[in-house]
Amino acid sequence: MKKIVYLLLIGFCFIKTSYAFDIDVDKIDINAKSNEVINTLNKTYRIETDGFDKKIINDEKISKLAKELVKESLSDKSFDDLYSEFSKKYLYTSENNGADTLSGSIFIKMYLETIKEKKIEASYIKDIRTVSFNENDALSFVYLTDAKVDGQNEELILAFWLKETKGEYKLFFPWLTYNSSLENYFNEVTLKEENGEVIGGTFNKLSLDQDTKVKGIDNEQLKTLYQNNKYSNVSITGMSENGVNVYGSGFVIRSGVVATTWSNFLKILNNSNYVYVTDVDGKTYEVNGIVAAEANYDIVLLKLNKEVLQKVNLGNSSEVKTNDNVLMINSKSNKNFSISYGNVIKEEKGRIENLLTISESDVGSALYDINGKVIGFVVGDSLNADLSYANSTDYLKKIQSILTLQSFNNISSSSLENFKLSYYRHDNDEEIKYNNTGEDSARFKKVGNVLKNINLPLIKASFKDNILSLRFKNETEGMLDSLYLVSNYTDILEKDGYKKTFDKNNKLIYEGKKYKVVIKNNLDYLIILIMEK
Repeated sequence: MKKIVYLLLIGFCFIKTSYAFDIDVDKIDINAKSNEVINTLNKTYRIETDGFDKKIINDEKISKLAKELVKESLSDKSFDDLYSEFSKKYLYTSENNGADTLSGSIFIKMYLETIKEKKIEASYIKDIRTVSFNENDALSFVYLTDAKVDGQNEELILAFWLKETKGEYKLFFPWLTYNSSLENYFNEVTLKEENGEVIGGTFNKLSLDQDTKVKGIDNEQLKTLYQNNKYSNVSITGMSENGVNVYGSGFVIRSGVVATTWSNFLKILNNSNYVYVTDVDGKTYEVNGIVAAEANYDIVLLKLNKEVLQKVNLGNSSEVKTNDNVLMINSKSNKNFSISYGNVIKEEKGRIENLLTISESDVGSALYDINGKVIGFVVGDSLNADLSYANSTDYLKKIQSILTLQSFNNISSSSLENFKLSYYRHDNDEEIKYNNTGEDSARFKKVGNVLKNINLPLIKASFKDNILSLRFKNETEGMLDSLYLVSNYTDILEKDGYKKTFDKNNKLIYEGKKYKVVIKNNLDYLIILIMEK
């Protein structure tokens, strides 16, 4: 079974030397290499993404409350003391609906009982994601990497549905998810696929509208959606000489042209010698080349060797509402296909946030609404599969029209081999290269004790004009984003009095009284610049 995607961000690291003390962080572009190669593709197929914004924004007020709830949940207090404290201090109390208050009390009791029964413990918060929705509701997902459940190491999510009342958030519904329960779900779906069953079902049955029951989808409706759309979805496989395969998913933008995520495609291409797609009947088709791509939007269109399969019907993502069902048709077994579903939290600026449980091989899948129209495609920015993201397909309508009007033979593409040669550098045997990083740079290295607290191989280092530039190699093979790997360093900076003043577009800035630290990340490398203010 594939490992769960933690957080995958795209782009190849590229940074120009800056001689200014105040660096313009927006000009440090980790996608420069990707964009350089993408610009060589046929400009007729350029994908316009005006208004699209993939940045993830956390509400500090909600994060602070979530940290407090985690600390109390995992404390050594007795169940009775914890339940009493949660009821008095954190419980959401509705002025209009006593049933809401009663439900919240029951949910909290069940949550605390599970923590005590499973002997859950943890000491380190790896990440927190917050999502506001409706008018007064928010979800907070807290990712714990060093958790133990019944004495066994687990990756754990503590999740909190919060409601705002009288200017502050209160706890309405807590729950928890740990990795083995997700693995059990994925194994169950895989087994169903292998037995020829097409109904994958759903993992998370939470309704985000407490006034209604959970929006389930009956099996007949699922079967109809599956039958009507099954020939628009593919599994993408990259085969290597040593027999290790890399998998992903995709959907058909027009007959013979398949879409998947750019980051997924780069991972497949970098770890394989041969790429092909498989449809629901088990038929395979070669990938001839790349038609179009957009790195920030995380999409690539691939031309197959034959004009096959049926194009998806694109819908309108702005019409989806909180708690609407969304569906995927893909393969967990990398052989047969099935349909599974979850529900929408919110849509904003071309990003759809979902309670849709995904595995690594789901990335690139089409996201269907209940009417069978594709409103998004699944990207890898999931948080232990409890919170998943999709990019809206609204931006693909123009290029779908262009490609549909063209004959298949006239659709131009760049061959995979030419692309691979122009994109990838052979950095497997990189040597550490230093440029004047002696005594003058020693005081810069003391900022957060950077070389000790970044637990990654240092590839290159340079020091010029009082700017220390460090380049580290991320060797997790894409399974952990570099910002996860730098969290220990940023914790040290904060303890030393540094304040985070910038957080967007895969860049962080921390400022102290004397120094500024700029952190840039991508799939393969981590760049840290330390300069005097």
